[in-house]
Amino acid sequence: MKLFFQTAVTVFALALGLAGCNKGGDSAVLAKVNRTTITLADFKKQVQDLDPQVQPVVATDAKARKEYLDQLVGYEVALQEAKRLGLDKDAEYKKRVDTYREEMERKVQEAMKFELLSNLVKKELANKITAPTDQEVKVYYTKNITRMRTADGKKVSLEQAAPVIKDRMANERQRDAFVDYVKSLKAKATISIDEKVLASLGADTAAPSAHEGLQKPSAATAAPAKEEAKAKKEEPKK
Repeated sequence: MKLFFQTAVTVFALALGLAGCNKGGDSAVLAKVNRTTITLADFKKQVQDLDPQVQPVVATDAKARKEYLDQLVGYEVALQEAKRLGLDKDAEYKKRVDTYREEMERKVQEAMKFELLSNLVKKELANKITAPTDQEVKVYYTKNITRMRTADGKKVSLEQAAPVIKDRMANERQRDAFVDYVKSLKAKATISIDEKVLASLGADTAAPSAHEGLQKPSAATAAPAKEEAKAKKEEPKK
C-alpha cells in the first residue's frame, strides 16, 4: 500500500530543506541520492513534520517507514533534476521563494512575540492571579443557569460544567490582569500617535469589501434602517 503523506506545502518545504541533508545531530547516513545524503536526523525531522495521525504509523510500521523514505528519495531525485535543468535560477521561482521566506519570517516573528508575552505574564502576573474557588464557580453557574445546556437543550449539571467554568474564569482573570498591567505600562511610557497618518488609513479600511454584505451593521446604521423598514411596512397599500 502506497502512503501519500505529503501536501504541496510539504513538498515545497522539502525543496528548501532536503538540499541541506547533511545537517542534523544524528549523522548516520540513511540513504544516498547521487551526491546528496539523507541522514537519520533528516528523516526523523521530516517524520516530526507529518500529520499527528500519520506519525505513529511511520514510527511503528517498518513498511510505512520504507515507503516514506522512498518518497523522500523520489523528491530528492526530482529536485536534483529540476536544478540540473536550471529551474532554480528562474526569476519567477526566485520571486516566489523570497515571498515564502518573508511570510515564514513574519510568522516566526509573531510566534516569538507571543512567546515573549506569555513569559511576561508568567513572570509578572502569575502570582497575582488567584484561581477560581469552588464557591465562585457555583455562583457563576447559578447566575448563568439558563445557559447551562447542551446543543440539544439538555441541562448541564454543576459537576459537568465546573471544569469549563473554571477555565473560563481563569482566562478572564488573566485577560483582565494583563489589560490592567498594560494600562500601567502605557501610563509610564512616552507614546505619540500621528493622527494624520491614522486618518489616512480610512480610505483603505472604508473601501468596499467582497464580504460587505455579510458584515454586521453598526447600531448607528441599523437603527435608521429598522425605522425605514417599519415605515414602509406601515404604508397603506394603493
